[in-house]
Amino acid sequence: MHNFVSDIVYQAPQQGNWWLNGGGWFVLALVNAGLAEQKNRSRWNWFVVSLFLGPVATFFVVVWEPVTEPPLEVRNPFEKADGRYLTLALMILVLTIGAVLVALAGQAWYMWLASAVGAAAVVVFLLLFRRARAKQMLARAHARRV
Repeated sequence: MHNFVSDIVYQAPQQGNWWLNGGGWFVLALVNAGLAEQKNRSRWNWFVVSLFLGPVATFFVVVWEPVTEPPLEVRNPFEKADGRYLTLALMILVLTIGAVLVALAGQAWYMWLASAVGAAAVVVFLLLFRRARAKQMLARAHARRV
């Protein structure tokens, strides 16, 4: 018969290592991303740097002066047709790769079907991207001649 208290005492040191196992570094990276945004710096860049450097990145985010120049303008990938098709192709490619991995792990026939449909959609969107890019280049060449 197990003693309930001894089980809790035995598990306590294991649960205290969550900081060393990456949970604390992830939380610190989120905090650093927020601090970086307040100083007009890239939230994503500082999150990634903080995953590797941890407290050192926190030191630099806190000590460095805020950026006074305005940040770069965020561009919308769906603004033009070629960007829209390329973005959709990449998103479907990621989903297709995930479906292939699930199909390999679970050996389910419907995941292979989903992978085939996803691969076909990727090809279609890449062809549409190529056609839209060719139209855009043709319009630019025509505008230069005039």
